Amino acid sequence: MDTDVLVIGGGISGCSLAYFLAKEGVEIILLEKSGLNSQASGANSGSIHGQIPHDVFLEKGEDWALGFGPTLGFMAESVTLWKAMEEMLGADLEFRLTGGLLVAGSDGEMQEVRRKIGIERKFGIQVEVLDKKDLQQIAPYISENMVGGAFYPEEGKANPLLVTPAFANQAERYGVKIIRQTEVESIAIEGRGFTANTTKGAITCRRIGNCAGADAARIGAMVGLKLAVRGHPIQVSVTEPIAPVVEHLVYSASDRLTLKQTRHGSCIIGGGWPSGIDPVTGRLKVESDSMMRNLQIAIQTVPRLRHAQLVRTWPAVVNGTENWRPILGEASNVKGFVMNVFPWMGFTAGPASSRVIADLMLGRRPSTAFEVFLEMD
Repeated sequence: MDTDVLVIGGGISGCSLAYFLAKEGVEIILLEKSGLNSQASGANSGSIHGQIPHDVFLEKGEDWALGFGPTLGFMAESVTLWKAMEEMLGADLEFRLTGGLLVAGSDGEMQEVRRKIGIERKFGIQVEVLDKKDLQQIAPYISENMVGGAFYPEEGKANPLLVTPAFANQAERYGVKIIRQTEVESIAIEGRGFTANTTKGAITCRRIGNCAGADAARIGAMVGLKLAVRGHPIQVSVTEPIAPVVEHLVYSASDRLTLKQTRHGSCIIGGGWPSGIDPVTGRLKVESDSMMRNLQIAIQTVPRLRHAQLVRTWPAVVNGTENWRPILGEASNVKGFVMNVFPWMGFTAGPASSRVIADLMLGRRPSTAFEVFLEMD
């Protein structure tokens, strides 16, 4: 097989890159080693983020936050794209920009929230400081034990089971050939292009888009790149459908939490708590300690969840870098090999990073302001 661009990875980044390029007439083959949307893009909790993650801020400090800061502008542009995405794809993605609510349970936690807000405002992030009265007016479902918080209007949620398939469907309409259950085994640099040897034969191409998420480092190593991206197993829980309670995307300043309620009434509880790996089978497994702590934080924040029945908890692998900054752009020493990895919050920013990468591959100035973060030897 032969193509202009080979996109590796059938998650939100790969399918959106294929869509943006094919829409401009570029010939594309997309490879996915399992099923489309079967990894983190479909197994995440569906949060649309727009702030510095509070738990990471507490762990890594202000210097890290200032280094992460330029990424916030990229995420803000991502939200702008999300606002137009349903119309663009002709699909209901269950997208809602309800706003994000970071709540604090003590004066000490509130002090840390204010410290983080000070950094975010340097990078143009819209955020409103809330005292206890403000918090109860905006979100009366939040525990009365909370002393205040912060409101981020440009945050929300979407359904991760719908988004990547919508991009894939439109990409196929524009001629993208999607090949599932096909793994890349090696890549050879040949003349002005590449030959990718896969479990279903060889594919020659002029350019490669590495959108492989947690597998991006393995793919990059095939052309001599050392990438600082790794897979991290985490887990998410979901309740039975209940009456409308949680209006916002809720975080806790006490510990890791993301909490939202879907259109159908289920509450999705996450926050990046670690799952495990079975030492015998190598398969992901739910960690009960993580689940219990995650649920405790959720109930402390929204007491009415105490009566909701838990339906299931599932693990997934998310790609991450130590500094949380994206790896985007053409490798300086491997012409035609392009990285498209947005760590930790790829569901939020994957479509926007793909649009930027598509512009670069089309020889256009990107429509979104961004910085290129290439971390390799």
